[in-house]
Formats: sequence, structure tokens, C-alpha cells
Amino acid sequence: MADVTDTYYAGEAINGYGAQLLVGQGGASPETYAAVADVNEITFGEMTTNIIDITHLRSPDAHTEKMAGMRSSGEFGITGNWRPAHGSQSNAGGDGFTNGGLAALWRTRTEANFKLVLNDGSSPGLEIPFRGVVSRWQPGTVGVDAKVDFSAGITPLRDFSADLP
Repeated sequence: MADVTDTYYAGEAINGYGAQLLVGQGGASPETYAAVADVNEITFGEMTTNIIDITHLRSPDAHTEKMAGMRSSGEFGITGNWRPAHGSQSNAGGDGFTNGGLAALWRTRTEANFKLVLNDGSSPGLEIPFRGVVSRWQPGTVGVDAKVDFSAGITPLRDFSADLP
């Protein structure tokens, strides 16, 4: 079904369960990827287009005039269960991470290739690749009766929108 105008139809959706955040390990060709452990949520960054005001003293109908400017892709937000000894989250690496995990990538400001793999029912799952840098890394609150989470941000360095479905 293509055009759904004036059509009643059953809704469809995908579930986030089974999704993975993969980090490229660089070096070899083709590049290998390893998954970040215990990710609970991945939030796409805001994708925006700047608006440029081109109003002048003789703008028609005494109304502002605008034009589209540059597009930008905001930070992906990641949350999960903090596993300081797991290579995907640590400074040391291991567990498939050859140059350290998210903490090391943040500390060294290393650019890397990432893939968000969604479990959309296809095999293999829908992959959304992007080049980015870990722009934020934070272990969460340490409390008496709760697990310790982490949050991270990965900022895309280039446009990846053409790779969206």
C-alpha cells in the first residue's frame, strides 16, 4: 500500500528490542564492528534546517521572508547499564574493542564509524551508518538500592540522512 490518503488501514511499527549500537574498530578493510554492551535506549539527535531571514524594507505584504539554510544533525543520546569492566564502555578496551570503549573514545576525541542496527523484521536488520565522535560520557548516580546507569552522546560529524530509509 503506497498512498494512504482517505484509507483506513492497520498500523505498523517496529520495536526497539534487539537494536544494537556498533562501533567500528578501524584498521582492517573491511572494517569490523563491535556492539556496546547493555544499551537501554538510543535517541536520535534533532535533525534541523537553519532558517535565514531575508526580510527587507520592501518585503511583500509587510511580511517576513525566509529561506532554508544549512542542515545539521544533533547528538545521538545513549543510555544503558554501566559496566566499567566491559571493554565497550571502558578506557582499557577488550571484548571486541581494540582501542578502548566509549570512555576511551570520549577521552581521546577519536572519530569513529558507528552503526545503529534496528530489528525491523528484515534480515539483516536495518543499518544506519554514520561517522561521529563521543561528545558526552557520564556514569550515572551511585545509590544504595539502584543500578548504576551511564549516558553518552555521539555527535555525527557528517550528513547521514541519505542512509535513512
